[in-house]
Parts: sequence; structure tokens; C-alpha cells
Amino acid sequence: MKRNIKLNIKSEITFVIVSLESINNLKKCIKNIGENYKIIIAENSNNSRIKNEIESNFINAECILLGKNYGYATAANRGISYVKTKYAFLINADIQIYENQIIKIEKEINSLNKNFFIASPFYDDFKDFIENNKFDKITNLNQKIHQQSKYEKVNILKGSSMIFNLSNFKEKIFDEEFFFFFEEIDVCKRLFSTGGSIYLINTIKIEHSGNYGVENVNSHAMNKFRNWHYYWSSFYYHKKHYGFYISIKIHITKLIKFFLLKNLYKIFNKNKAEMFQSKFAGLLNSVSGKKSSTNKNFGGR
Repeated sequence: MKRNIKLNIKSEITFVIVSLESINNLKKCIKNIGENYKIIIAENSNNSRIKNEIESNFINAECILLGKNYGYATAANRGISYVKTKYAFLINADIQIYENQIIKIEKEINSLNKNFFIASPFYDDFKDFIENNKFDKITNLNQKIHQQSKYEKVNILKGSSMIFNLSNFKEKIFDEEFFFFFEEIDVCKRLFSTGGSIYLINTIKIEHSGNYGVENVNSHAMNKFRNWHYYWSSFYYHKKHYGFYISIKIHITKLIKFFLLKNLYKIFNKNKAEMFQSKFAGLLNSVSGKKSSTNKNFGGR
């Protein structure tokens, strides 16, 4: 019934939020964005209560139930496929962004015109993310962030905030083999290799709480999940871009180390043993060519 109401939205930005039953984060995020922007939630479940609660309280929001947990990349692609505007603004449910900031962001990306593929406003943990994490072991995608100009070209962005200029993307944006981790690094690496431009907007700062958009989960279980997928995705990413043998060369020492430590810690520290087991299992499954979706207990970000 509410879906038949025609919205008078003039913005060329549509927000896409990937969620896994994160109703409280979603409501706070949507409230902050306001009513003047179309919002699409790609919900990694079949929870009709979340859909009903969101759509009955927020006239500009549409919740797409995916039926089960497909992970971040697939859910993001699905959400983006519903976007009819020029720009898709993919964010986590734990991002805090407000209407006055969005107005400025739209003005800035319009001034870039078609010269960008992806952009993002600055956010709390971005500097550490790009300067101190060497995701790609072959190509140096890390760089210093100077923040001395309105726009700054960067090599990578964090998946918690990415504005896509959809006119520059003709196919699905994310590789759906990734379930969690490295999906945004993969997109940025492809653009880095083909000359596609990525911009950081330094004049606008948003906040990211960093809880991965997932609610009510056991922290130990979440850490095991993250470890499993980080190493699965790291091996797959390097295999995809540099070949199987290069990826084996990069990861073989870790595979042996995790195997030894998981057995050592079984004797006196069960929690640490489980952490190393999850790292070992994720890496081994990736080496063996098994799908990342074999481990899908969580799927926000």
C-alpha cells in the first residue's frame, strides 16, 4: 500500500544499505539521512518483520528481502540493481551521515561530473585503513592521505562508504565470489589497473562506528567469522589478480603457521586455538577452491 505513494525526490543519490537483521542500526541510519533521498536496504535474510517495520516508518525506504544470507558483495549488487538515479551511495548501517552533509556531497560529486568512478567523504577510520593495511601483497595500493585539497585521488576506499557513478559501470560492480572482506579492494584494484578514478572528498567528514552493521552477536563468534573470511578472501583476491602459484607463495607460510598454532593452543588456550583454527580453515578452503559461502553465519559488514 505504501509502495504506491509517489515520492517527490529530486536528488540523484540513492542510498543502498546492506544489512543482516540490524534493525536498530538501520532505523538510526535512515532517520539521520532524512526523507529527501531514496533508500534501498538489501536485507540478508527473510525477516518480514524488519521489512514491515522499515517500510511502515520510513516512506522513502524500500527493504529488499534476499531470502537468506548471501554475504556483502551479492547483497550490495542486488541493492544497487534497484537504483534508478545517477549515483548509488553504498553505506553500512552503522554509518552516521546527515542531510546537510549529503547536500554538500551531491554538489561535490556533480562538480566531478563523469570524471570519477567511485568517491567517498572522509571518515574516522579511513586514514588508518589506507595508510596502515597492506591488503595487496604485490601492488602497493597504500598511500599517505594529505587532506590539503578539496578532492584527493586515492587508490582504495573502504566498503563502508562508496559512491558509485553508475554511468561508468556496465556490469555488476562486486565479484560475488567474495562473501565478506576484500570485495571493495577488488573493485578498487580493477579500477587502479584500468585507470578509473577514485576520489576522497576531504571537505566533508562522516562517522563510522565500526561495528560492521551487525547486532546482537557473540564477539568471539564474530571474530572467528572475520578471521575465516579474511584469509579466504585474501587468497582468492591474490589468485584472481596474480595467479594461483603467486597466491600460494604469499600464503603458504601463514597456512603452516596457523596449523601449528591451532594445535599448540589446544593444550592451554581454547579461544586462541579456535581463532587460529578459523584462520587456517578459511585459508585452506580458499586454496582448495571451495566457496566462501560455506561459512555464512554473519553477513553485514
